[in-house]
Amino acid sequence: MNYIDEIFSRADIQQIRAFLLHGVDEINLDPRPYKERIEAAHRAVTVRLRRDYPDEEDFEEITGYIYDYAAAIENVYMEIGLQVGVILAAQAAQNLKRALTVD
Repeated sequence: MNYIDEIFSRADIQQIRAFLLHGVDEINLDPRPYKERIEAAHRAVTVRLRRDYPDEEDFEEITGYIYDYAAAIENVYMEIGLQVGVILAAQAAQNLKRALTVD
C-alpha cells in the first residue's frame, strides 16, 4: 500500500476520534498563522537559492521548477483532503442515520 492509500485508509471517524481523545506521544505544533508559516518557509528557500544562483535568470529558472513542484503537491493534497472530507461526511451521515433509526 502506498502512502496515499494509507491516507484514505485512515479516513475513519473512529480513528480521528481516537487521535483527538488520546493523541500521540509527541506533536510539534506551530502556533504561527498559516500565512506567516508559508512566508517563513519561502524566505528560507529564497535566501538559500539566491546564494547558489546569484544570476537572476538562473534564479528564476530554478524557482520556476520549485513553484511548479509545490503547485503539484498543493493540488494533489487538496484533492485528497476534499475526498477524505467527503468520506468522513458520509460516515457521519451514516452514523446519524443509524442513531435516528428506530428499530
